[in-house]
Amino acid sequence: MWIATRVGPSGFTVPVALKTLNESSAGSQEQVRAFTREARAASCIQHRNVVPTRELIFDRGHYWIGMDLVRGWSVRGLLSATGASRERIPIPMALSLARDAAAGLQAIHDAGLVHCNVTPENLMVSSAGQLQVLDFGCATWQRDERIRFTPPIDLIDPMYSSPDLRARLPIDARTDVFSLGVLLDQMIPHRGDAPVALDAIIRRAIDPDTGRRFQSARALEVALDLVSIREGWLVTPSYVAAYLGDVFRAGGLATPQPQTAARAATGDDPDAAAEPEPVSSSRRVLPRGRRGMVGVGATLPSARVQHGLPAAPPPRNEEQHVARISLAPRPTTSLTQTRVRVRR
Repeated sequence: MWIATRVGPSGFTVPVALKTLNESSAGSQEQVRAFTREARAASCIQHRNVVPTRELIFDRGHYWIGMDLVRGWSVRGLLSATGASRERIPIPMALSLARDAAAGLQAIHDAGLVHCNVTPENLMVSSAGQLQVLDFGCATWQRDERIRFTPPIDLIDPMYSSPDLRARLPIDARTDVFSLGVLLDQMIPHRGDAPVALDAIIRRAIDPDTGRRFQSARALEVALDLVSIREGWLVTPSYVAAYLGDVFRAGGLATPQPQTAARAATGDDPDAAAEPEPVSSSRRVLPRGRRGMVGVGATLPSARVQHGLPAAPPPRNEEQHVARISLAPRPTTSLTQTRVRVRR
């Protein structure tokens, strides 16, 4: 992931997140097709709980996916912070996050997709307290609500993978329901203060039998809503933001981080994302676990990248001219010119 600045007329600028393929993957037609399919899939989703994908950029033989830049905290970071302090995530807070995730997943499913990679790293809570689903790198289209899993299985965290996905059986939206159920169980381990109905909801969400599992993300969301209403648990986005600010302030990470800082960490340690990695000027490729995505330390011709806090002042008057390809259907195939400045 890269942090970039879109430059427009009259001094217009807006921060964006960019994702591209590394050199070895960019030379593979199969990887390029998968990357553009990801862009098309993500562009179909317009929902408050899904990070918007704005454009597909083609520049000097390389494709880039342009997304809104979300500043906040990942659910993985929240789990790590509360685990380090030996604190529990309040049940109303965990339910609020899970309901937001379920709403985002339902929007994804309504567009005909299965996310296939619902993990704490791919759920980001903005500084305004709104959870958004990230990363469509493993998403695949549904056909008659029954499809076969195509991405490499080693890209998916086995902890959050459904039995049907791991067995490479035909999958549908219930695969994502299982993953969210596992995460909910992780946020709310069995404890005495949890309503009995909540334990039953979690068991049903992670049932190995797809016939007994919740049949949709919306059904899971409604069940969580009913528990929250019955218990009188009203959690607003402002409260979520205040809670997360307190949690991360205690751990010295009160400043909301861009999703690129949390998503570009390398190595096998899932908690490594909490600490920004120094930027290197050399080009390198992410290790296994992130299909063909350029991460921290990569260089772009005539450009620089920012990861977390800038390691150096941004260069002056440094711009790239790129061709912008709109993902939305248009009556014309002509390209419009725009400028993206990637800064370090």
